[in-house]
Amino acid sequence: MRLFSRAIVGTLMLGFLAPQLRSQQPAPDSAVLRKRTTYEDLQMFSQVLNQIRVNHPDSVDSHELLMAAIRGMVHAADPHSFVIPYVRLSPAREAAFKAGKLFPIPVDFEYRSGAPIVSAVASGTAAARQDILPGDELVAVDGKPVLAESADELGVMLSGEKGSSTTLSLERLRSDGTLARLERSVKREKIGETSAVPAVFMIDEAAGTGYVRISSFMNEKVGDDLHDALGKLEGKGMKRLILDLRDNGGGSVAEAAHVAGEFLPKGTIVYTSEGRKTAETDTGRVSRSFWRSERRYPIVLLVNAGTASASELVAGALQDHDRALIVGHTTFGKSLLMRGFPMADGSIIELVVGHVRTPCGRIVQRQYHGVSLHDYYRLAGSDRDTASRPSCKTDGGRKVYGGGGIYPDIRLPDAPAAPEWLARASEDDLLLKWTGGWVTANAASLTSLDAFAANPSLPPAGVTEFRAFASKNGVAIPSDSATDALLQRVLVRTVAATKWGDEGYYRLAAVTSSEVAVARGAFGRAQSILATR
Repeated sequence: MRLFSRAIVGTLMLGFLAPQLRSQQPAPDSAVLRKRTTYEDLQMFSQVLNQIRVNHPDSVDSHELLMAAIRGMVHAADPHSFVIPYVRLSPAREAAFKAGKLFPIPVDFEYRSGAPIVSAVASGTAAARQDILPGDELVAVDGKPVLAESADELGVMLSGEKGSSTTLSLERLRSDGTLARLERSVKREKIGETSAVPAVFMIDEAAGTGYVRISSFMNEKVGDDLHDALGKLEGKGMKRLILDLRDNGGGSVAEAAHVAGEFLPKGTIVYTSEGRKTAETDTGRVSRSFWRSERRYPIVLLVNAGTASASELVAGALQDHDRALIVGHTTFGKSLLMRGFPMADGSIIELVVGHVRTPCGRIVQRQYHGVSLHDYYRLAGSDRDTASRPSCKTDGGRKVYGGGGIYPDIRLPDAPAAPEWLARASEDDLLLKWTGGWVTANAASLTSLDAFAANPSLPPAGVTEFRAFASKNGVAIPSDSATDALLQRVLVRTVAATKWGDEGYYRLAAVTSSEVAVARGAFGRAQSILATR
């Protein structure tokens, strides 16, 4: 009763004094606010910490409070810097990981509002065909909570002996608002052992159109693999090229420069960087060019919101130098220089130390000040127009836009969300479970990838069989022409992946893609851009 009475008295006194306090305070527009000093802020921090320790009714660990403050300070600086406290670092494990004695899982994560979210799955790996999708949240590893607080720390914690597996517990938000809980056993393997150029073929021999997919810049031979791919296609009469960088999460900046060197003369600027220290100021140029004379065929370059980091630098360089027409969706918008700094106690801070620009001066990095961490990731690639975007001119005088990814020359409409039946079938691995048996039973009809890509469809009996299999497993698939067409596209890609691996999947994904079809029709504009060089 006494506490209640004191609360009422306090409220009444505040109400009584409020008018007098307001009359004594200067009007907001006439008040002069002095910027607080660092000493005053540190003094306030110390006082708040002391008040919590002395007066808070719960038993609060001072170390946890201080670490929370450090994390908050780093996250307030930018969304990508992070600290790994020494108490969670195993020096022996970290050293083994860096020495290549431990192998990672082929899944990349990024932290959003403190939660590890799948950002990409490496191509050419078993995990790429296990329905692990960007946006899935990691909630447990081998049944235990996730303690890591950064993507790098999580990578070390998930590493282990080559060929061993770990079980990831993932949560996925369905289109109807419900959450799906997924368990995926993922094998540890060395990323980059397979080629990052998984699909190389003539998509239209009559028109001389070649197609190349680059899935990552993590491999140290991306430039070499691309060079070999282009030589193969030119030998088949390629006169124009579709270069596909969709869902390429980046990697080595050096490899990005090598890839640009396939299409630009030696010495051409690929990017510039700047930071607070002069050591971070740099101009990245094409250091090698395989061509004695520059190739002049037109290029259409495909991008989307999953195109990030080093792949954005390639897209920006080719756009700035009028070497390629960019088609697709606004890229992710991440282009930062980061450095690791050891702390006195053994902890490590990985800190953003500079920004990277395209050759004409565009900042690729999206704005992260003034927006929440949640919105920073949620709004990636969502800009619909060029309003308020910083711009500059290409070599040929075209205006191009940055300030949040590379804005395409031809922006495609957003793809519709996957229907519920497809989401449920993928969650339950029904596609993979059914496809293996069907491929075995129909091996005689799957004579070659070229033949399958030329006629990318399953016989009606195969589609009917999958419908029955899905229904038996609790997933009802509608019977209408639109659903039939979508089901055919999904099944032929899964069949190709099962039969011919990564090459098969990307080949069928290309020939059945509406976005690639748009790219094939955009070479007239690509040629006109090339003519301005």
